[in-house]
Order: sequence, then C-alpha cells, then structure tokens
Amino acid sequence: MGHRRAKTKRGVVFLRIRALLAGALALGLGGSVTLASWTDSEFATGSFGASVFVTESNVTNPYNALGTWSTNDVSPGATLVFNAAAMSPGTVFYAPFAVRTKTASVAGEVVLEIPVVTSSGTGTADLGAALRYRVVRSATCDASTFTGTPDFVVGSDGVKPLTVGQAAGVVNPLAAATATLPGAATQFCFEVSLPAGANNALQGQTASATWQFTATSSS
Repeated sequence: MGHRRAKTKRGVVFLRIRALLAGALALGLGGSVTLASWTDSEFATGSFGASVFVTESNVTNPYNALGTWSTNDVSPGATLVFNAAAMSPGTVFYAPFAVRTKTASVAGEVVLEIPVVTSSGTGTADLGAALRYRVVRSATCDASTFTGTPDFVVGSDGVKPLTVGQAAGVVNPLAAATATLPGAATQFCFEVSLPAGANNALQGQTASATWQFTATSSS
C-alpha cells in the first residue's frame, strides 16, 4: 500500500509539472504573437527644373542696339553688312556683329569657328583664298577699332586667311539675361581685306564666308 501511494503521488506531481510547463509554453507563445510596435513615416519631395540658354544676334551697320535682333541658328544666318561688292587690291571693309542672351537665359560664352568659304573661281582666281581678315570685340567697327590694343578674337599678330578661326585662349563672355530683359550684347567687328598685289585673275570673281558662333552656357 505505501509503495502504491508513493507511486501515485509521484505521478500526480509529474502531471502537475507537465501542466505547468505546458501553460508556460502557451503563455510564451501567446506573448510573441501579441507583441506590437508603434510606427510613423516621414516623406520628402524634390522639385527640379532646367535652365534656359538662348541667344540672338544683330548685324545692323553701324551697330544699333535698337535694331533688329533675331535668332539666326541655321546657316547661312544673318548677312554681315560689309558693302564689299566691288573690292580691289588694298581695300579693307568692316562689318559689326552682336550677340546676346535672350530674356530669362543664363550666362555663357561664344566661340567664333573657322568660316565655311565658297568661291566662284579656283586656283589664282579663288577670291576666298585671297581674302584676309581680323576680328575684335568692340562697341565700334571701323579702321580705328583695330588700332591700339583691342580685344582680338582673330589676328592679334596680323591678318589671317579664311581658313583660321578664333585664337587659342580667347574667351568671349555672354552676360546673363533677366526675367524681363535680354543680356548685355557682346559686340564683334570684322575686318576683311583684299591684299595689295592680288592676282589679276581675281577680277570679277565672288566669294562668301559663313562664320558660326558656337555659344555654350556657363551653368
């Protein structure tokens, strides 16, 4: 009898321990399922817009800031007014060109490229090959413009053939415009000459040169 009671008592204790362990396990599982955290969010939005860079030019001769300004971005562009339809050896002609940024445009700079030249004749009759030129940045455009120490773009060391473009290191700035007004003009003066001693075969020949001004924004 004593042995049986002891055995039964141990069984009851064992069952109680199992029940307690099972309850603890259930509580532990229940706690892991019901745990939660507070959440919150922050957002940020960026807005972006591109700048504007547009130029226009003016070829009035003599230069007139109130003259016609237009966008000449397709060759042959505006016609430089040289009045040089009847050149003879030793003659020199001048023509102004002005470029500026249009309203709301950012600043930049402009480069004078090598001109594209066409001539009616060839060899000793090639007028385009015989012509020489220089270019400076200036508010005036006549013979006096090239005296002293002007801001040379082409020809600081003498006249050049039409196979030469802007000299290395030259910077031609373009001022920024405002929301209501165009930028201040950058003015150029072209000098084109037919050297003394030009070949007689050039008589009656014609030529044209198309210069490209390549403008690049600064921002």
